[in-house]
Amino acid sequence: MDWSRRDALDAALGGLVLAGMRSLSCSHDPGPAVDAEPPLVLPLRELPEGSRVTVLVAGNPVEVVRTGASVTARSLRCTHQGCVVRWKEDAGVYACPCHEGRYGRDGAVLAGPPPAPLRRVHAVVLGRRVLVGRK
Repeated sequence: MDWSRRDALDAALGGLVLAGMRSLSCSHDPGPAVDAEPPLVLPLRELPEGSRVTVLVAGNPVEVVRTGASVTARSLRCTHQGCVVRWKEDAGVYACPCHEGRYGRDGAVLAGPPPAPLRRVHAVVLGRRVLVGRK
């Protein structure tokens, strides 16, 4: 088969488009970095002991949990394709609705396709405020 220059360009462009689509569908990028913007400031009184509070940091859902005098925060974006996971109290897991990924209470992968644990987000208590996001 004789390929014209146009045929070769069309084939190359088609390959690039397919490769780009494949990388998007298999992306391990959980979205924009929550540490890229100024931290979110929350009054400590809005974080009752032991409760799970979801906030948006840099446009991403982040769960903040207060335990005594400390707080922990983690991204709620699945590390597989960035879907938003939800805490299932009855099962004690974070569940991804997209491909059935499961994470433990500490964010570690328990099942499914996620390649990494839920990403921890910097959070610190300063007086009566909690800063979530950038260090």
